[in-house]
Amino acid sequence: MKFAIRDDDTCAFATPEAIERVYGSIWNDVPVCLATIPFAKGYRSPAVPREHWESGEIFALERNPTLVAALREHIAAGRVTIALHGYTHEDFADGWEFQAAPDPERRVRDGLAYLRTQLSADISIFVPPHNALSKRGIAAVSAAGLNLLGSFLSFRPSMRPWDLQTPANWWRVRQYRAATGRVKSDRFVYPHVLRYARHAEFGCHSLVPGTTLEELVRGFDEARGAGGDFCVATHYWEIDETLHGILRRLLDHAARFADVRFVKAEALFEPRGQEAAAA
Repeated sequence: MKFAIRDDDTCAFATPEAIERVYGSIWNDVPVCLATIPFAKGYRSPAVPREHWESGEIFALERNPTLVAALREHIAAGRVTIALHGYTHEDFADGWEFQAAPDPERRVRDGLAYLRTQLSADISIFVPPHNALSKRGIAAVSAAGLNLLGSFLSFRPSMRPWDLQTPANWWRVRQYRAATGRVKSDRFVYPHVLRYARHAEFGCHSLVPGTTLEELVRGFDEARGAGGDFCVATHYWEIDETLHGILRRLLDHAARFADVRFVKAEALFEPRGQEAAAA
């Protein structure tokens, strides 16, 4: 079983110290995927100084050279990998960035090229801002060859571009829901990769204020029992002493099992056969 960590909202407003405060005692054993915003634009978030919420100013990652240098170091050491987390993360009047932006194709293309250049990083994962994607947004990500690592649960074929894998994936999720005794309205995270024609998707369990250790352990145990994998997603700027304690205890719980491997998030998308051949 593979276990990974995803952390959102690394951007020009972040500091190396803020990220290291959360992961400095973890990432040598459990690598962290930092979902990074290339050109943050004053969105409303505790991670952004309030004076910039409505400024309209764009903050390219390179405006924080100390952060860029630290990220390059952590990437080279294998402690961190990078995912593309939108382009500006800005909010539109009629939706979140990758629901409502008029140019998702350009945003994926340019954001990906920028982060690869700035951080000298291989990037193969897209994390949608607010875990929200329109049909066109999914198509833009898929066309770029990126895999989706999200906490969204929209598996309805009507909400996504159609390809030959769509009905089979819909059926897999439906069968899993039935096998676990869930009705359509019950929230759950499907513990297997869903592969489409040009990309794959994997769902994460959220660690946010109010999340309990019991919830996460239950999700982990269910995924392991189903022969699946597990990813926990959080925000470094939300992690207080309580949430950090929950994360550490979750990692301790997972480490009890000999079949659990702590991996880079990218490994979640590797086929089992390929993984065995590479070992």
